Amino acid sequence: MRRLAPTLMLTMVALASGANAQSLTPGAPGPFVFDLRGATSNMPSDVALFPGLSTDATVPARGFGGSVGGHFYPFQTGPGRLGFGVDALMVRGSTADANSSLTSVDPQISINFGTANGWSTLSAGVGVTRISAAPGGVSESVRSFNWGGGARWFINPHFGVGFDLRIHHLAAGDLLPKQTAISIAAGMSLK
Repeated sequence: MRRLAPTLMLTMVALASGANAQSLTPGAPGPFVFDLRGATSNMPSDVALFPGLSTDATVPARGFGGSVGGHFYPFQTGPGRLGFGVDALMVRGSTADANSSLTSVDPQISINFGTANGWSTLSAGVGVTRISAAPGGVSESVRSFNWGGGARWFINPHFGVGFDLRIHHLAAGDLLPKQTAISIAAGMSLK
Protein backbone atom coordinates (compact mmCIF):
# COMPACT_ATOMS: atom_id res chain seq x y z
CA MET A 1 0.00 0.00 0.00
CA ARG A 2 2.86 2.39 0.78
CA ARG A 3 4.22 1.90 -2.76
CA LEU A 4 0.76 2.40 -4.26
CA ALA A 5 0.28 5.93 -2.84
CA PRO A 6 2.97 7.66 -5.00
CA THR A 7 1.71 5.86 -8.11
CA LEU A 8 -1.88 6.92 -7.37
CA MET A 9 -0.82 10.54 -6.84
CA LEU A 10 1.18 10.59 -10.12
CA THR A 11 -1.81 9.14 -11.99
CA MET A 12 -4.11 11.84 -10.59
CA VAL A 13 -1.65 14.60 -11.59
CA ALA A 14 -1.32 13.17 -15.10
CA LEU A 15 -5.09 13.00 -15.53
CA ALA A 16 -5.48 16.52 -14.14
CA SER A 17 -3.06 17.95 -16.69
CA GLY A 18 -5.58 17.17 -19.46
CA ALA A 19 -8.32 19.32 -17.91
CA ASN A 20 -8.90 22.40 -20.07
CA ALA A 21 -12.51 23.52 -19.60
CA GLN A 22 -15.22 23.82 -16.97
CA SER A 23 -18.83 24.92 -17.09
CA LEU A 24 -19.73 28.39 -15.80
CA THR A 25 -22.99 26.91 -14.43
CA PRO A 26 -21.93 23.47 -13.16
CA GLY A 27 -25.18 22.52 -11.38
CA ALA A 28 -25.70 20.73 -8.07
CA PRO A 29 -23.53 17.95 -6.59
CA GLY A 30 -23.97 14.51 -8.08
CA PRO A 31 -26.23 13.03 -9.33
CA PHE A 32 -24.08 10.03 -8.29
CA VAL A 33 -20.44 9.26 -7.50
CA PHE A 34 -18.20 6.23 -6.99
CA ASP A 35 -15.09 6.48 -4.81
CA LEU A 36 -11.92 4.37 -4.74
CA ARG A 37 -9.47 5.43 -2.03
CA GLY A 38 -6.42 4.37 -0.07
CA ALA A 39 -7.17 4.37 3.67
CA THR A 40 -5.62 4.14 7.11
CA SER A 41 -7.19 3.62 10.53
CA ASN A 42 -6.10 3.02 14.09
CA MET A 43 -6.55 -0.64 15.04
CA PRO A 44 -8.30 -1.96 18.15
CA SER A 45 -5.62 -3.45 20.39
CA ASP A 46 -7.59 -4.75 23.34
CA VAL A 47 -6.00 -7.71 25.13
CA ALA A 48 -9.13 -9.81 24.36
CA LEU A 49 -8.12 -9.76 20.66
CA PHE A 50 -4.82 -11.50 21.34
CA PRO A 51 -5.37 -14.26 23.92
CA GLY A 52 -2.21 -16.06 24.95
CA LEU A 53 0.13 -13.41 23.53
CA SER A 54 2.89 -12.45 25.96
CA THR A 55 2.69 -9.04 27.62
CA ASP A 56 5.88 -7.84 25.91
CA ALA A 57 4.58 -8.68 22.40
CA THR A 58 3.81 -5.84 20.00
CA VAL A 59 0.41 -5.59 18.34
CA PRO A 60 -0.65 -3.42 15.35
CA ALA A 61 -1.58 0.15 16.24
CA ARG A 62 -2.45 1.28 12.68
CA GLY A 63 -3.77 -0.50 9.61
CA PHE A 64 -3.55 0.35 5.92
CA GLY A 65 -5.84 -0.66 3.09
CA GLY A 66 -8.61 0.83 1.01
CA SER A 67 -12.13 2.15 0.83
CA VAL A 68 -14.78 1.87 -1.90
CA GLY A 69 -18.16 3.54 -2.00
CA GLY A 70 -21.10 4.74 -3.99
CA HIS A 71 -23.50 7.62 -3.33
CA PHE A 72 -26.43 9.32 -5.07
CA TYR A 73 -27.96 12.74 -4.47
CA PRO A 74 -31.71 12.80 -5.25
CA PHE A 75 -33.05 15.81 -3.29
CA GLN A 76 -32.29 19.51 -3.01
CA THR A 77 -32.56 20.67 0.64
CA GLY A 78 -32.11 24.42 0.91
CA PRO A 79 -28.49 25.26 0.15
CA GLY A 80 -27.44 21.60 0.14
CA ARG A 81 -28.26 18.33 -1.54
CA LEU A 82 -29.35 15.22 0.40
CA GLY A 83 -27.41 12.07 -0.43
CA PHE A 84 -27.60 8.35 0.32
CA GLY A 85 -24.82 5.82 -0.06
CA VAL A 86 -22.55 3.20 1.40
CA ASP A 87 -18.79 2.95 1.97
CA ALA A 88 -16.76 -0.17 2.72
CA LEU A 89 -13.45 0.21 4.58
CA MET A 90 -10.87 -2.59 4.73
CA VAL A 91 -7.57 -2.12 6.62
CA ARG A 92 -4.96 -4.52 7.95
CA GLY A 93 -2.08 -4.02 10.37
CA SER A 94 0.76 -6.34 11.29
CA THR A 95 3.81 -6.62 13.52
CA ALA A 96 6.32 -9.42 14.03
CA ASP A 97 4.08 -10.83 16.78
CA ALA A 98 0.52 -10.36 15.53
CA ASN A 99 -1.78 -9.05 12.82
CA SER A 100 -5.30 -7.68 12.81
CA SER A 101 -7.88 -6.41 10.37
CA LEU A 102 -10.86 -4.09 10.48
CA THR A 103 -13.63 -4.22 7.88
CA SER A 104 -16.55 -1.82 8.09
CA VAL A 105 -19.66 -1.46 5.91
CA ASP A 106 -21.08 2.00 6.48
CA PRO A 107 -24.47 3.06 5.07
CA GLN A 108 -24.69 6.86 5.20
CA ILE A 109 -27.05 9.79 4.82
CA SER A 110 -25.24 12.97 3.78
CA ILE A 111 -25.77 16.65 3.23
CA ASN A 112 -23.62 18.04 0.43
CA PHE A 113 -22.67 21.65 -0.32
CA GLY A 114 -21.14 22.94 -3.54
CA THR A 115 -21.52 22.28 -7.24
CA ALA A 116 -21.01 19.42 -9.66
CA ASN A 117 -17.37 20.60 -10.00
CA GLY A 118 -16.71 19.98 -6.30
CA TRP A 119 -18.56 19.64 -3.04
CA SER A 120 -18.07 19.09 0.66
CA THR A 121 -19.95 16.40 2.58
CA LEU A 122 -21.15 15.85 6.13
CA SER A 123 -22.53 12.36 6.73
CA ALA A 124 -23.54 9.80 9.35
CA GLY A 125 -24.96 6.29 9.50
CA VAL A 126 -25.14 2.95 11.28
CA GLY A 127 -23.29 -0.07 9.94
CA VAL A 128 -21.37 -3.20 10.89
CA THR A 129 -17.67 -3.51 11.68
CA ARG A 130 -15.76 -6.80 11.84
CA ILE A 131 -12.50 -7.00 13.79
CA SER A 132 -10.23 -10.02 13.41
CA ALA A 133 -6.85 -10.84 14.94
CA ALA A 134 -4.20 -13.55 14.90
CA PRO A 135 -2.71 -15.43 16.60
CA GLY A 136 -5.71 -16.63 18.50
CA GLY A 137 -8.22 -16.48 15.66
CA VAL A 138 -10.46 -13.96 17.43
CA SER A 139 -13.07 -12.40 15.15
CA GLU A 140 -16.14 -10.40 16.09
CA SER A 141 -18.73 -8.27 14.27
CA VAL A 142 -20.27 -5.32 16.09
CA ARG A 143 -22.69 -2.51 15.29
CA SER A 144 -20.99 0.79 14.55
CA PHE A 145 -22.20 4.37 14.36
CA ASN A 146 -20.14 6.36 11.86
CA TRP A 147 -19.95 10.09 11.18
CA GLY A 148 -17.55 12.33 9.33
CA GLY A 149 -16.99 14.53 6.36
CA GLY A 150 -14.88 15.16 3.33
CA ALA A 151 -14.72 16.80 -0.06
CA ARG A 152 -14.43 16.00 -3.76
CA TRP A 153 -12.98 18.16 -6.57
CA PHE A 154 -13.67 17.21 -10.18
CA ILE A 155 -10.83 17.78 -12.63
CA ASN A 156 -13.06 17.02 -15.61
CA PRO A 157 -16.77 16.13 -15.89
CA HIS A 158 -16.21 12.50 -14.79
CA PHE A 159 -12.94 12.24 -12.81
CA GLY A 160 -12.11 13.83 -9.46
CA VAL A 161 -10.06 13.51 -6.32
CA GLY A 162 -11.24 13.59 -2.74
CA PHE A 163 -10.82 12.62 0.88
CA ASP A 164 -12.96 11.44 3.80
CA LEU A 165 -12.39 11.53 7.56
CA ARG A 166 -14.67 9.09 9.41
CA ILE A 167 -15.13 8.27 13.10
CA HIS A 168 -16.51 4.82 13.93
CA HIS A 169 -18.00 4.31 17.38
CA LEU A 170 -17.93 0.52 17.82
CA ALA A 171 -20.46 -1.06 20.18
CA ALA A 172 -19.31 -3.56 22.79
CA GLY A 173 -19.39 -7.15 21.61
CA ASP A 174 -19.19 -10.53 23.36
CA LEU A 175 -15.38 -10.26 23.57
CA LEU A 176 -14.47 -6.67 22.85
CA PRO A 177 -15.29 -3.51 24.80
CA LYS A 178 -16.79 -0.39 23.26
CA GLN A 179 -14.15 1.59 21.32
CA THR A 180 -13.53 4.18 18.61
CA ALA A 181 -11.68 3.88 15.31
CA ILE A 182 -10.79 6.93 13.19
CA SER A 183 -10.14 6.42 9.48
CA ILE A 184 -8.73 8.75 6.84
CA ALA A 185 -9.17 7.92 3.15
CA ALA A 186 -8.02 9.75 0.00
CA GLY A 187 -8.22 8.85 -3.67
CA MET A 188 -10.31 9.20 -6.79
CA SER A 189 -13.98 9.79 -7.52
CA LEU A 190 -15.90 8.93 -10.70
CA LYS A 191 -19.30 10.22 -11.81
